[in-house]
Amino acid sequence: MNFLISLDYELFFGRRTGSVERCLFEPSEALCKAVHPYGGKLSFFVDAGFLLRLAAEAGKSDTLRREYDQLCHHLERLVQLGHELQLHIHPHWEDSYWADGNWQVDVRRYRLHDFAEDEIASIVSRYRKALAEFCPPESICAFRAGGWVLQPFSKLAEALAANGIEIDSTVFENGQSESDTHVFDFRGAPQKSLWRFNDDPLIAVEQGRFLEVPIAAHPVSPAFFWKLAFIRKLGRSTDRSFGDGAAIPLGRNDLLKKLLARTWSVVSIDGRKVDFLEAAFERYARLGRKDFVVIGHPKALTRHSIARLEQFLASRRDIRFVNYQDYRAPQLKPGVAAC
Repeated sequence: MNFLISLDYELFFGRRTGSVERCLFEPSEALCKAVHPYGGKLSFFVDAGFLLRLAAEAGKSDTLRREYDQLCHHLERLVQLGHELQLHIHPHWEDSYWADGNWQVDVRRYRLHDFAEDEIASIVSRYRKALAEFCPPESICAFRAGGWVLQPFSKLAEALAANGIEIDSTVFENGQSESDTHVFDFRGAPQKSLWRFNDDPLIAVEQGRFLEVPIAAHPVSPAFFWKLAFIRKLGRSTDRSFGDGAAIPLGRNDLLKKLLARTWSVVSIDGRKVDFLEAAFERYARLGRKDFVVIGHPKALTRHSIARLEQFLASRRDIRFVNYQDYRAPQLKPGVAAC
């Protein structure tokens, strides 16, 4: 089975964004080290809006200048190690700034759709150009929407296509959220490893101009989230995230759903979610699917999650590491159908 590990390379978005050292560099290096013995190559969806905002604000302090230089060096290093950089957009950085020793994060325009179409075109173009400073421009072919807020895709399609984006990797099976910032509904998406589409990623079109490479998903019972809450109360060091920031809390409706009914989650290597990696992989194998895309966030990785990933990789001989460039039309991997 094709196996792809994708990482959303970003800070936190609440009052405590965390540091680039703890949220990005340290966990990414630990993960690179973990997958190296297995020939692993990683796909980093870089929050290019932060990269541009950091560059713009770097003159305000020596700390910001140092962090910007370190971030540039780290992105170059990831490419040198054979990993890839792809486009991740959190447009709230357009309205956020540095003051009083902290990032003042404004999420009132969290969704790319909150901007006019000419602004969307500018954001996508500028963010891709910033990312292309660290890798071959033609290698940037995939997009993931910040917070999974992809719909309606038709408002984004032209800007993405104009900037060489051929692949989306945002959709996951039965995904749904109704929080203040995260609004999406992927129920009804094709039950396939891959499919092509035009203006709606939930509708497969044989010769569509975009390819959806969905994130793997798995059903999760409320017991998992109650257990997770208990583990967090214990405060074990191996379950402590690398990142030193704090996430925006779940919306009340989303939280109640997770605690009271079975829900669907992306297959993730973040924290304790890694514990259902093996079961999710076996489910995909039973369904005959040929592609398994795992998501993670360096800021949310833990010593436990990296150790469990290493155990998984050591026990599998039926996976082949790929990245998004391997799916570029017309050279799909042998035996993999686009629709």
